[in-house]
Amino acid sequence: MKTRREFLTDMGKMAGGVLLAAPITAAVLEGCLPTSVPMVPMPTTSTDISVDVSDLSASNPAKVVSGVTAPDGFGVIVTRISDSDYRALSMRCTHQNCSVDNRLSSGEIHCACHGSLFALDGSVVVSPATVPLTSYKVTVDPAAHLVHAKLA
Repeated sequence: MKTRREFLTDMGKMAGGVLLAAPITAAVLEGCLPTSVPMVPMPTTSTDISVDVSDLSASNPAKVVSGVTAPDGFGVIVTRISDSDYRALSMRCTHQNCSVDNRLSSGEIHCACHGSLFALDGSVVVSPATVPLTSYKVTVDPAAHLVHAKLA
């Protein structure tokens, strides 16, 4: 049996280890936060939305429309395929109804639940998903840099 002094020494060492590991753990967890696709404030309950896409480019081809819930109960991500081709996609992964990440992984939409990857047009790139993301009808107003999507 340990003496009280040995016990307290061991507890002090354990507490010191926890304090040393805390910043590393915080950095790792912060790195897990999906932040590379900017959130666009746009609260709405309408099935018709308009999204400013002036900030989308080849190097920044997607953004989540915050405050918007699609009919399936998930968010909406708008992607830029080219200067004149945009998509509005449900953030519901078609594999097991998880929400896809709101950040891109190597230029593709990633689902962290089981590793499915989707192209910017919503098509499946890597399984286990076999069905594309739900796509909503869009019209593009290039002069105003707006994408209008019908979520119904």
